[in-house]
Amino acid sequence: MVSADNLNLGVLEHIFSFLSGNDLPSVALVSKSFLAAVIPRLYSSILYLVRQKKGYNTGDVMSPFAAIVAHPDLAVHVRNIEIRAVPTIKSRLNPIFAKECRETIRMAKKLVSFRCTVPGILPLFLPFLEEKERLETLLVHANLKTDTAKMLAKLNRLQRLTLEFATWNVVDLLPSWSQNLSQTLTTLTLFMINELHEHVLESTLKELPSLQGLHVVGCPKIDHVVTMKQVVHTPLLQSLSLTTSESTRALDLPPPPLHHLRHLALDTRYNQSPSPSPTILASLLTHIKTSSPSLQSFTLKLPKRKVVIGEAFITQLVEQFGSSLRRLAFLDYGISLESLTELCSACHNLETLEISIPTKDLLLFSASIAHCKKLHTLVDAHNHVEHSTRKSFTSIDIGNLLVRCPSLRTIETSHRIWTGRVESAGDVTVKLERRLSHTHKELWFMPRE
Repeated sequence: MVSADNLNLGVLEHIFSFLSGNDLPSVALVSKSFLAAVIPRLYSSILYLVRQKKGYNTGDVMSPFAAIVAHPDLAVHVRNIEIRAVPTIKSRLNPIFAKECRETIRMAKKLVSFRCTVPGILPLFLPFLEEKERLETLLVHANLKTDTAKMLAKLNRLQRLTLEFATWNVVDLLPSWSQNLSQTLTTLTLFMINELHEHVLESTLKELPSLQGLHVVGCPKIDHVVTMKQVVHTPLLQSLSLTTSESTRALDLPPPPLHHLRHLALDTRYNQSPSPSPTILASLLTHIKTSSPSLQSFTLKLPKRKVVIGEAFITQLVEQFGSSLRRLAFLDYGISLESLTELCSACHNLETLEISIPTKDLLLFSASIAHCKKLHTLVDAHNHVEHSTRKSFTSIDIGNLLVRCPSLRTIETSHRIWTGRVESAGDVTVKLERRLSHTHKELWFMPRE
């Protein structure tokens, strides 16, 4: 009889590479060979979340950074670091934790991805990030002063760059920084940057003709008119996210060449009453359609809860892109059951749908999505629509959805992931999983495969 303990270490490492979460430390406790094989996977990604900082100051909890510092040989396995929270003492960063983080980053010679969304702490890590020759992905809260902004701009091998809440010091360096990144950068994300204006965006994009992903969202001075004007400099775009304003300014002609576009996300503003946004959205879709892109995913987000998007817009979306769409996400608003039926009937290749699932009209809803013969994943966007308490889904509800839409395999809600299938005999198998919190948290508009 062959024992798993006797398997080649490389084989065990490959097997354990498919595990995540609490399964990893559990496997590590089985035996010494399992521990040795699981270590590369266990320490490849270090995420520090809000729940982890509780008890740190009292010494009840050790940070993963402290574990690396205590065992420096583990640093060779670290590929990804993400910091979403930090322990504080009297509203100031705990200095011991800061030292552990700095030392871990210094030792992680093979670091590929670094994400830090906590304001004010990035300057502590910049000197060590400069040394990382393999660093490809950077997502940071870029509220920096002039000297630290210049340090940030020295990172010139990045492939994916995301800047959130950047100050003017960082914005002013974007054109020259992008020139240094022109050979490597494939995705640029600029999120919630008040200081970003058209001249800087234009100067930046001119240096990035090979850019494949551009996401400019929540920047008050950059609306859909500005973005669509400037993407003429990036003809190879495959994914685009932008904010639409209620400005009635005409879009520039001719439309930009977006033949390669596959993913589109729109952050739409509704402030006026009545709002010109429906007309603006319609003209924007027509403008983009001129390039004849085969959109595979489309995401639309509205700022007001309980807003129902017009049936005319759904009809236009279906007519122009329905044959190629594989993923649809409707956030912060709902669509009528009539529009949902039209959408599901026309989008023959739809595989993933993110929408608020109505618990009261579940039968009618399931009848609508049953028209999607390839739909395998349904994501409940209820939390985006309204925050009131509602009836939770039961296994019976999930089973009914699976019966009426046999292609469904996964249904995701706020804290749970339901999986199941309808067997040949008609029996329904439903399993419940807990949604993992220790995964990289992508911004809502980023493309998902």
